[in-house]
Amino acid sequence: MLLKRLEINGFKSFAKSAVLEFPTKITAIVGPNGSGKSNVADSLRWVLGEQSIKSLRGKKGEDLIFGGSQQVARMGKASASLVFDNKKKVFPVEFDEVIISRRIYRDGSNEYLLNESQVRLKDIIELLSKVGLGASQHHIIAQGDADRILYASPKERKSMIEEALGLKIFELKKTEAERKLAGTAENIKQVESLRREIQPHLKYLDQQAQKMKNASEFRKELEILTAEYVSREMKTLSDEEADIKKGKSPLVDKLKALESALREAENILGKESGASSAQIFFGAQKKLDVSLAELTERRREAERDIAKMEAVAERPQEGKEDSLPKEKVKAVLLDLVEDLESASRSGTMEAVRNTIFSATQKIYNFLESMGGAKYQQGKENFGGQLKQRKEEVLKIDKEEEEFKQKKLALEKDYSDKAEKIANEGALFRQKTEAIAGTRDELRNMASREEKFVMQKKEFELDFNGRPEKSRPGGETLSEAERVQMRKKIERLKIRLEEAGGVDENVIKEYDETKKRDEFLGKELEDLKKAAESLGSVFEDLAGRIEKDFDQGLSKINKLFGEFFNEIFGGGKAEIKLMKPKKKKPLAEEEEEEVWESELEEEEEGIEIVVDIPRKRIKSLNMLSGGERALTSIALLFAMSTVNPPPFLVLDETDAALDEANSNRYASMLRELGKKTQLIVVTHNRETMKAADVLYGVTMGNDGVSKLLSIKFEEAEDVLAKKHS
Repeated sequence: MLLKRLEINGFKSFAKSAVLEFPTKITAIVGPNGSGKSNVADSLRWVLGEQSIKSLRGKKGEDLIFGGSQQVARMGKASASLVFDNKKKVFPVEFDEVIISRRIYRDGSNEYLLNESQVRLKDIIELLSKVGLGASQHHIIAQGDADRILYASPKERKSMIEEALGLKIFELKKTEAERKLAGTAENIKQVESLRREIQPHLKYLDQQAQKMKNASEFRKELEILTAEYVSREMKTLSDEEADIKKGKSPLVDKLKALESALREAENILGKESGASSAQIFFGAQKKLDVSLAELTERRREAERDIAKMEAVAERPQEGKEDSLPKEKVKAVLLDLVEDLESASRSGTMEAVRNTIFSATQKIYNFLESMGGAKYQQGKENFGGQLKQRKEEVLKIDKEEEEFKQKKLALEKDYSDKAEKIANEGALFRQKTEAIAGTRDELRNMASREEKFVMQKKEFELDFNGRPEKSRPGGETLSEAERVQMRKKIERLKIRLEEAGGVDENVIKEYDETKKRDEFLGKELEDLKKAAESLGSVFEDLAGRIEKDFDQGLSKINKLFGEFFNEIFGGGKAEIKLMKPKKKKPLAEEEEEEVWESELEEEEEGIEIVVDIPRKRIKSLNMLSGGERALTSIALLFAMSTVNPPPFLVLDETDAALDEANSNRYASMLRELGKKTQLIVVTHNRETMKAADVLYGVTMGNDGVSKLLSIKFEEAEDVLAKKHS
């Protein structure tokens, strides 16, 4: 048995947990009116996904929850669970037992569970559709709507029959395929639109990329040349740095040694030719020169006095003083002028001296002539003075000679020292020159080092980051090679710019855009293949549905006729598939006068045609209530026989049958029970006799429905034992 049990709790009048086991083919549920027996059928309908509260005989979701009574408090939720045996894997899940549950709370929220895991209603419907329990719930015939299929529209009848034939799952797949096909078509439009949008930009980028392809060889050559230059330059700079360090260190040591030796020489020269020695020499010489000058002055004064005295002594005495005539004075002065001019022309010191002496004598003579007798009286006193002055001159000459000798000795001593100093100075100059030369070499080395630093910085700036990724190698670069390679690199860069620049962003954008276009192209191709595949699936599903529907409809039609004949004791009944008729196109002037409803095409669906014995029936509306119920039962039994659902619920569908028809109904139930489980809610005795298990529903004063059950086989065994 596929359906094992129904568990309900808090649903409508079932305030307490109730469990209905279905171990046999036919289970009957009986009880007085108002006891809640139809609530069992409602719980089955509800747990299978019924969304219409009206179909469940309520106005709002809260009506499905036990509302309470004087003795029992109201419930906060209602739940129902159907338990199916899945050992044969009828349901496409791994569980051996499938439990489908539904809960509702007083706030109106619903929960759907599959083996206690919360799922969506869609998941439940899809799962049930796989075993023929579809959304139309044709397998549950509630009280009062046994003839629902008769009053349904042709399209609804067709849907019921498709569901009964197990084609609903294919219809769902077909609808899903159609939806996906429409979505795929929309995606194709979007992808094509996107491709059209990026094509102009892609074309522009392609032109830029084509333009830059001409620079690829230059770029490659530049990369190779730059790598070679960087490697060789690093080797050159490394060797240059090592060579500078190697050459600079000995020069620094040499300079230190020379400077130390120079300081020693300076100490020696300081002792021999310090500033004090020179000052002493020049001071002594100056003193000697001053003394000589003083002696010379004294001697000249003495000589002048001697000259005067001698002139006085030699001049003859005159009688008296007379006044001098102007002509005599003039003659004396002219004579003196002539002597002075002569001395100035000669230019020798001796001539100057003689002239001065002669001029002095002439002046004295002139003065004596002016003095007269008075001068004569003192002439006798000059004799002693003259001698004294001459002795003084001789003494001055002697002192002058002594000073000259001292000066010569001083000069000789200083000359000897100067010669010694000169020799030491020559060595000092040599060391000084050596130091200067070493310093020049160091300056050259510093200049070389400065040039090296500048060259290294320039190299690092021009090739930023490149040296860090490269290693020194190759031969060192000469200056000419360096210049040549740098020029070549610059020329290549210029050629790259002329060829379209080296902007990697354009190429990157082109690659990304091209990849996007290729992706969209592939996506478009995949979408077209998917659309083609979906179209094929759609056609296959449509073909299969049509084929299976035609075959199933034929079988149902045959069984429908047989059941109808058996129930009514004759007559005919059949179902027909009505195709929509295409209306002929109307002329424009006629079209304006036709009502819109008249232009609608008829929908495809199922028509039911019956012919009851001894009656001329032209329409289903002409059937009585009992006849409609029997016709519906015949069709439902035919549908269930062709493709039996897991179970069939009949809620008082036999209420309108008389005794004879009740017997036929019970007989049909037994035949149908061989193919599917039947759950029958009934008051009919014949129907009860056809059941294997009977559940009685009662309701006490507390307003809560309760279950009583009996198995007829066990009851018969008990009765047999009592009679025996």
